[in-house]
Amino acid sequence: MTNHAYTPAAFEAELDQIRDWWIAHGMDAEGRLHGAVDDQNRPDKSAPRGSVQHARALWFFSALAGFRDDPKAAEAAHATRRGFAPFFDRDHGGVFWALDADGTPSETRKQTYAQAFAIYALSAYAAAFEDEAAKEEALTLARLLEERTVDRAKGGYLEAFAQDWSAIPDQRLSAKDMNAPKTMNTHLHVLEGYTALHALCRSEFTAGVLADSIDLFADRFSGARDDGHLALFYDDDWNDQGGGESYGHGIEASWLLHEAAVALGDQARLSRAETLAIRTADAALTAYTQGGGLAYERHEDGTSVGERHWWVQAEAMVGFENAYALSGEAKYRDTAAGLWDFIRAEVIDPEHGEWGWFSRADLPARGPYKSGFWKGPYHNGRAMMEMIRRLKETT
Repeated sequence: MTNHAYTPAAFEAELDQIRDWWIAHGMDAEGRLHGAVDDQNRPDKSAPRGSVQHARALWFFSALAGFRDDPKAAEAAHATRRGFAPFFDRDHGGVFWALDADGTPSETRKQTYAQAFAIYALSAYAAAFEDEAAKEEALTLARLLEERTVDRAKGGYLEAFAQDWSAIPDQRLSAKDMNAPKTMNTHLHVLEGYTALHALCRSEFTAGVLADSIDLFADRFSGARDDGHLALFYDDDWNDQGGGESYGHGIEASWLLHEAAVALGDQARLSRAETLAIRTADAALTAYTQGGGLAYERHEDGTSVGERHWWVQAEAMVGFENAYALSGEAKYRDTAAGLWDFIRAEVIDPEHGEWGWFSRADLPARGPYKSGFWKGPYHNGRAMMEMIRRLKETT
């Protein structure tokens, strides 16, 4: 495999482009993210603002400031740190799901998923700037998760709660999701948040919650099915509710679970995570078409969703590069390099910047926005940093 564009320098250039677009178009002068920005870079100043979107931006700018000497990223990280403050519930703890455009809490429920992203973002900020206040906020949120969201009788993290952490009937993360109390998606991002928190703190508490999270994800999600795909939805008693296959989450989980085990440093868990990473990468590989990117998902009824979402391509590139590093098998790096070609040709917007929701190969399908409730500079920005680091280590 030869690909002159598959180099740290190419990924550095795109990382700069992502940073600059989000500073210029994604946020206002006070560091608050616009609720939505369309494909022509026009902000919708009336759109609600989501805690997940804002946490992802805070994570990106903070991680970038910690990754390299980057004054632009550092300034944006400080701004988004201030802009994230209104999402915190000072009465009941945790972060709200959404605010109105004027900053008034509009959806006050507590999604475990959102708390996990707040932990992830605050850990990155604390690490980049040696900020003790951010570190304590991240630890407070982690302790709150352990106190409020864990199913003490049967294990796992429950999905959602009312503002005061009481039970609610509809726990769905989004309208497309099954109303299940325990989901792969939330557990994956708890794992991700705890990985960052443990890397920051290296404490008995963070080691314990990370070890538990690794075991839980490996047992219930990555290792639960015979075909290498992730189990997606469970009821309270851990009965599999089905849901088909999520190729993007599968390849994302393959490297995040491995990263978690590396951070913990436990050899038995690391060996298992390496085996699962290859197994899950192979399952996701069935959704890859050379020159055509990685498909999104397959429903339980067998219906395929072949659209090439931006985040799936970003996570797949990292996941297959990780599989190459673990195995040495050229097919994984060839796939990662092919995905980068596809991203450059079909996903990055050469005229207006940033990455489209869908690839141009998916037209006439168009995404709802270029920046919005579910789209921040997290998947693609993180992928650029991961690829730079990984390629520098192997060249």
